[in-house]
Amino acid sequence: ITTGDWSSDVCSSDLLLWQSWGVRPAAMLGHSIGEYVAAHLAGVLSLADALALVAARGRLMQGMAPGGMAAVHMDEGALRAWLAANAPALEIAAVNAPGLCAIAGPREALDAGLAALAAMGTEAQPLHTSHAFHSSMMDGVLEPFTALVRGIALHAPTLPYVSNLTGQWITPEQATSPAYYAEHLRRA
Repeated sequence: ITTGDWSSDVCSSDLLLWQSWGVRPAAMLGHSIGEYVAAHLAGVLSLADALALVAARGRLMQGMAPGGMAAVHMDEGALRAWLAANAPALEIAAVNAPGLCAIAGPREALDAGLAALAAMGTEAQPLHTSHAFHSSMMDGVLEPFTALVRGIALHAPTLPYVSNLTGQWITPEQATSPAYYAEHLRRA
């Protein structure tokens, strides 16, 4: 089961329907807030708690300074080195595939970085976002969000799913750590 970025492509009732037909997921993957869907379906948190966290996360993130993001066709290592040398106000916000990353930062720095990338022939596309998600521009939400997560019941997963932070299977320690969910909204 794959979940998208905008709440969920699969919800609990969908899973129950599939399960009534004898279909059970062997593993799950959800990108960004889609990982919350996977966590819910794996029994880590209730649907009500998942929805409350997604809504709170959105409110907190919208309260941060505006910024921007862009998809860049460049390997993570090469892009990290290029950013350090040419656009230090920008950072890698996502590693989506070998040779495809997203960068984030203040809008002016992003525009300058995109112009520099275009000048060297690197394909890059601005993303339609209001903020620089998964970047240091989200640091102000980490503490309040961690406090919110501490207030809900978290359980070890009953189904495997992939961690957005590591690209590996989520561990029970990660799934039940409020700090993990703060890192999840901040890091690539």
